[in-house]
Amino acid sequence: MNKKVKIAIVLVLLIAIVLMICWILFSRVKIKEYSNSNFRVKYDTTWKVKDSKDELYLVHKKTNSELRIQCKVLESNYIDTSLDDIIDDVIYSIEKQNEGYDLINRSSGSNNKFESYSYLYEQEDKQVAVEIYKKD
Repeated sequence: MNKKVKIAIVLVLLIAIVLMICWILFSRVKIKEYSNSNFRVKYDTTWKVKDSKDELYLVHKKTNSELRIQCKVLESNYIDTSLDDIIDDVIYSIEKQNEGYDLINRSSGSNNKFESYSYLYEQEDKQVAVEIYKKD
């Protein structure tokens, strides 16, 4: 092989390596953050944010799965109400507004900061998770 062919082969290989490195760097999944006055959520770039006012509405880019996150802050008239009564009121309201969903899982616990309750409802191919946290 002559010298020009060798240089051409080396250049093609170098360009291919640079293009592969660029493709790997730009195709990596990145973490983004969404926040509003009530909550902050981190999600990866495999999800696309849809416009919404009071909720985070994500659509998965490959599967078109939807994820909606809402945060409702209870009014101050609940301050002197026991947590069990608040939970009963909230769950009653949720079940009344979403008839046809079956409760498939319920749990309670606490993390380092908050006492929490989790409810998972299902209707055919839809699931709704309700997380309740007592802040103070």
